[in-house]
Amino acid sequence: MSDQQHAYVNNSYLPEEVQLMKDGDLGSGVVRNFINSDELAFCRQEIENIKEWPEHGKTSKYLGASWVDPLGQPLKEIFEDKLGNLLGDYTLDFFAYQEAIQPWKVHADIRWYDRPKHLPQHVVLIPLDVITNGEENNNEWDDTYSIMFKQRNYLSNQKNTNKAELGNTDQKSWSRPCENPSAELFTEGYNIDKDVHKKYLSHMPYDWMEGLEIETIYKWEKMSCGHWDQNQLHCADNFLAKNIKTKLSLIFFTNQG
Repeated sequence: MSDQQHAYVNNSYLPEEVQLMKDGDLGSGVVRNFINSDELAFCRQEIENIKEWPEHGKTSKYLGASWVDPLGQPLKEIFEDKLGNLLGDYTLDFFAYQEAIQPWKVHADIRWYDRPKHLPQHVVLIPLDVITNGEENNNEWDDTYSIMFKQRNYLSNQKNTNKAELGNTDQKSWSRPCENPSAELFTEGYNIDKDVHKKYLSHMPYDWMEGLEIETIYKWEKMSCGHWDQNQLHCADNFLAKNIKTKLSLIFFTNQG
């Protein structure tokens, strides 16, 4: 996978597949001390060793791989059991090192897979560094967050076009979450006040908050992880407004076991 871009196929899951995903939903959360300082240092060095990013979009730089790839073999030793303890039965879809360029707007990570692939399950993000003014902050990281919402997207109402779009693209064409026909569980009106929007979500117009409810606000801290279901709407905070130039992370995407 390390030499391929990640494609999102514009197809829908069947009702029975959607129900299986709903039955397996875990919700979002935060785990402190998910890894130790040596494991963090190892992963941080691994991302430093990436000289050419296979996927370099307008939102982030991205390198995806699997357990069997050279990058994946030491990560399997570190993370295979940790992920199992957190998620229960799972199979690894892929992991990705990521360097942020722009903050992600509200979206879900779910992708459609042709049968008989496993169904999407969960996402686990491990922060590796927060860089301000192009320099590493080796002591304390500047405050930055990932925000997870209660709303979901199970890819249940897309037309089956079999056409694929590359991920990690320009977000200018994205519409408000509540206008996505595949998203659901929206509430009436606005549940996120303007102070919260200003603090975390100012990279999107306030009217994007219609129908959304925040479930988890994850502050990036060393050795921790944030996690959410692949069908769960989430986004980054507006880190560029805080003079943060980039954020580095390691992300695991899993399927139902």
